[in-house]
Amino acid sequence: MLFFEYDDAGLTRRVPLANGLTIGRATDNALVLSDFSVSRHHARLEGDDTGLLHIVDLESTNGIKIADEFITRAPLVPGTVLDIGSFRLTVVEGDEEAPSEVSATLLRPLDEFKRQYGLDADGQPALHEAGEGARVLGVLAEVSKTLLEVEELAPVLEKVMDQIFDHLSVDRGFILLDDGTGTPQLELFRSRRMKEGEPPPEVPLSRTILDTVMRDKMAVLTHDAQADERFESRKSIRIHQIRSAMCVPLWHRDRVIGVIYVDSPLHVGSFSESDLDLLTALANSAAIAIEQARLREKIRREQEVRRRLERYHSPAVIDAVLSEPTGVAPGASLRDATILFADIVGFTPRCERLTPPEVAALLNEYFSLAVDAVFAYGGTLDKFIGDAVMAFFGAPLPQPDHAERAVRAAIALRRGLTAWNRRREVEGLDQVEVRLALNTGPVIVGEIGSQTRVDYTVLGNAVNVAARLEELVAQPGEIILGESTHTAVAHLFPTEHKGNFQLKGLSRETAAYRLKLEEISGFSAAVG
Repeated sequence: MLFFEYDDAGLTRRVPLANGLTIGRATDNALVLSDFSVSRHHARLEGDDTGLLHIVDLESTNGIKIADEFITRAPLVPGTVLDIGSFRLTVVEGDEEAPSEVSATLLRPLDEFKRQYGLDADGQPALHEAGEGARVLGVLAEVSKTLLEVEELAPVLEKVMDQIFDHLSVDRGFILLDDGTGTPQLELFRSRRMKEGEPPPEVPLSRTILDTVMRDKMAVLTHDAQADERFESRKSIRIHQIRSAMCVPLWHRDRVIGVIYVDSPLHVGSFSESDLDLLTALANSAAIAIEQARLREKIRREQEVRRRLERYHSPAVIDAVLSEPTGVAPGASLRDATILFADIVGFTPRCERLTPPEVAALLNEYFSLAVDAVFAYGGTLDKFIGDAVMAFFGAPLPQPDHAERAVRAAIALRRGLTAWNRRREVEGLDQVEVRLALNTGPVIVGEIGSQTRVDYTVLGNAVNVAARLEELVAQPGEIILGESTHTAVAHLFPTEHKGNFQLKGLSRETAAYRLKLEEISGFSAAVG
C-alpha cells in the first residue's frame, strides 16, 4: 500500500493514498496541510484505468513541484517526491496496518482573519454583506449586542460561554484572562458533562500554545490534540481523550488580554476553519465586553475608595492617593507625622443651656471650620471626639513639611473662629473658644480596627502627647507646640517656651511652646 509521508511540526505523518483524496489548507480536505503557502484546495488524487494514481493540480497558487519542475498532473509511484507549498511529501510503500492519520494544526494570524472579513480597527465588520463570511458576521453582530448589554465581569464571561456552546459543537470551554503577571489565569470553565460541584480540570494548554496565541496573535486549530506534540504532554489531553481543539486570543485593537480554549473528544476533525473564524470573531466581541466590564468595576472600586477617603481627606489628597499605583495600602505602617487636637472650651456647661438641635448646629459649624482648615493644608481628619477634632499631617501621602502644614492649619482655624465669633456677636450669641495643641513624632498609621469596622487613624506616643498638651497645657485661644513640632517650625513662626510639664502617663517632663499669635499678621495682642 502507498502512503504520503511528510514532516509536520517535527512529527512524521503518514496518510494512505486513495482515489479522490484531496490536499489543501482547508479542513474539508482529506489531507490538511496547515500553511498559507498551500491553497485551500490545492490538489486531488485521480486513478486511471490501470489503477495507477495521479496527482492533479487544482489551479493552486503556488503549484506542485516534482524534481524542481512544476507539474499539473503526474503519476505517483514509490519514491516520488512532491513539493506542495512549504511541505515535502514522499510516496512510500507500507503495511496496510500502518497508522493512518488525517491530522494537522492550523495557525491563523489575526491580521489574516481581519483582512478576510473586512473588519475595522476595533474588530467590527466594516462591510455588511452576504457571502462566505455571512455566518461569522451574523453571529458577531448578535454576540456584540448581547455582550455589551451586560455590565459586570462574571456575567459577561458566562454570556461568552453561552454563545460558544450555542454556536459551536464543543465539549469543554475555558476562558483565561491575563491578570498582569504575563500568565493567563483560569476565570471560567464549562463542560457539557460537568457534574455539580466538580472542580475544573487542569487547563490542557502548554506554554508554547499560550505564547503562540497571545504573543504572536494567532488563532490555533488542531484536528488531533493527542497527535500534536504541543498538546500531547498535557495529562488532561490523555485523560479526557481530547481530539479536536481550538485556542484563540481575546483581542481588542492590538491588545491581547487572554485566551479562549475549547475542545472536543468526539473525533478527529470536529472543527472547521469556519469554526475557528467564528470563535476568533466571538473572542473579539468578548474582549471588548470584558474590557468595558473591567473598566466599570475599576470605576466602582475607585468610587468606593473615594467615598471612604472623603471621611478623612481633602479632595486634593484623595486625587493624589488615587493617582498612586498602590493607592492607600491596607494594614498599617510607620510614619513621621504631626498630630493636631482642637477642643471647645467649656462645652459641657454650654450644653446645659442649649437644646439638642442647638448643640448639633453649634458642633456642625465648628467642625466645618476645623475640617476646612485641616483640608486646606492637606491634612487628614482622624475623628471627632465629642466636641474635639483630631487630625494629622504626613499621611497617607508623605509630606516632608507636615509640621509646618499642621501649624498653618491651626492658625487658619483660629482665624476662622475669630470671624465666626464676630458673626455670633452680631446675632447676640456667646463666644466660642478653643484650645489647640500639636505634636510631632513617629506613629503607626493605617486602617486599624476589627473585622466589622475599621478606621483610618494614627497610634503612638506622639498622639498621646498631643492630646495631653491640649488637655493640660493649652489655655483658651492658645496654640501649643510639642518639642519636636517646635524644633521643626521655630524658624518659621514666633514662639515662646511655656515651660516643662509632667504630663499624665509620661515618665519624663515635656517641653511646651506657645505660638505667639499676637506677632502673626492678622491677630491682635488681645488674641489668646
